[in-house]
Amino acid sequence: MNTPDSAAVPIRHAATVVLLREGGEGLEVLLTRRSAQLEFMGGVWVFPGGRLDDADFAPQTIERVLPADRERCRERLATYGGAALDADTSIGLHVAGCRETFEECGVLLARRADGSTCDAAQVERLKTHRADIAASRTALVDVLQSEALYLDVAPLVYWSHWITPSHERKRYDTRFFVIEVPAGQEPSVDRTETTKHAWLTPDEAFARSAAATIKLAPPTLATLQDLSETRARYGDLRSMLHGERNRDVPPILPKWFETDGRVTIVLPWDPEYTALAGEGAQPAERYPEYLTRLPSRRELRIRPAKST
Repeated sequence: MNTPDSAAVPIRHAATVVLLREGGEGLEVLLTRRSAQLEFMGGVWVFPGGRLDDADFAPQTIERVLPADRERCRERLATYGGAALDADTSIGLHVAGCRETFEECGVLLARRADGSTCDAAQVERLKTHRADIAASRTALVDVLQSEALYLDVAPLVYWSHWITPSHERKRYDTRFFVIEVPAGQEPSVDRTETTKHAWLTPDEAFARSAAATIKLAPPTLATLQDLSETRARYGDLRSMLHGERNRDVPPILPKWFETDGRVTIVLPWDPEYTALAGEGAQPAERYPEYLTRLPSRRELRIRPAKST
């Protein structure tokens, strides 16, 4: 953990997409391992995602989102202070999630104007552009235009909103979206940002984390537990996605403290949250039950995870 002056640390918008599927043992979630060479969260297992780029909300990019879908993007996103987020940034965050999902794991969330999805063979052909898009040598919008495709943002369910604690060197204001992986598409790592991937049930991810064979960040652990419990309430993935389309999504801004070399992350519904140092979030009583059922604090393992 680092403790710079939080006022000097810019907060960047970011988006994360959690890919889901029904497996033989129930709900499965795609996790990817970030390259150990990366400065930010190197070696950590995460969901696909990354920061919002200017190109994600450029006019020509927004044109690759169908008008009805643009309206849906604008409906529910807010700043972590509670104000409505401007339309272009709201659409851009959905675009960023789609772009990062394609760059990092080769899953393309796109469809044609008539509503039909792009076929697996088309996606495989377009994967040759992944490295150029990631390096900004090719724009995603150009690839979509060449294939008469539009980003399929409509199925994205706005799931959670996490802000990096104020003591960190890099800070992100991140929206999490969830979606069922498109039929026929198989993820593949880019071998630059992501070096491995795995479909895991939440219980498998918890077990590997506890055994220190994978390293998971607190938002990832919380999201996995939330997904597991919510899926259990609905009974199947598609019912869950339909039922949670309008879930209450308050911002979550963790705080942390260190004792004897061990770091504890504290979430806003913890009774001691407001007494801790650092930038805080809204009052705990505003948090919905699906969040307050989750642990309000987690102790971080300092030692690195064993290589897997």
